[in-house]
Amino acid sequence: MLADHFAALERVHEERFEPSHGPLRSAARQAVGRLLDCGLLEHGFARVRCGACRAEFLVAFRCKGRHCCPSCHARRLAEWSLWLDERLLAPVAHRQVVLTLPKRLRAYFLQDRRRLGLLSRVAWRTLRDYAQAAVGEREAVPGVIVCVQTFGSVAHLHPHLHVLLTDGAFRRDGTFVPLPVPEPAVLEESWRRAVLGEFVRHGWLEEDAAAGMLAWPHSGFGAYSGPRIEERAGLLRVARYSA
Repeated sequence: MLADHFAALERVHEERFEPSHGPLRSAARQAVGRLLDCGLLEHGFARVRCGACRAEFLVAFRCKGRHCCPSCHARRLAEWSLWLDERLLAPVAHRQVVLTLPKRLRAYFLQDRRRLGLLSRVAWRTLRDYAQAAVGEREAVPGVIVCVQTFGSVAHLHPHLHVLLTDGAFRRDGTFVPLPVPEPAVLEESWRRAVLGEFVRHGWLEEDAAAGMLAWPHSGFGAYSGPRIEERAGLLRVARYSA
């Protein structure tokens, strides 16, 4: 049982795993606790009644967790994909963009996950500025959906961003301006300068350190731009993978 194994992990984690993997995060304890309570009637339920035949049954509350609970995660993913398809994604071609960071900067996101939200906003501004420069219109705005992914822990932490980007930008009147074929080197350099500038503004890096990183011949930053995705089904598959 997960409850038995997790309790054993909590007892030995500080001694056996904390030196190499860091402290056990409170978010992990909360996620496991919600998972163990998920679907149990004693932790809350809704009574459902058929308006026609008056039959009743009970539906246990779910944890609505991500990743840790496979059932709830699959449902969230299905609902999110439906929302994207019906409400958000414009009927235009898109591209998948993947933005990565050098190892030197990854540890800054280990304990303060709110910085990942800031990183997403930097990605949005970078892609907006890139699209506006590419189409030559400062008022045109692309559609951007950012999904944060983090794998590993401590030295192996790898925060990166999977982005769905419209293959063009929208003018104020709603007309769509297609993008030329993206230039990965230009996008990567824009991403590098935007991230380092944000680190300096927040005092996480000294200006000299940021300038030194700008001089690296191999920056460690990455900006992958995939092929055009025109089919709706293919776009939704990429969205589900990113999430």
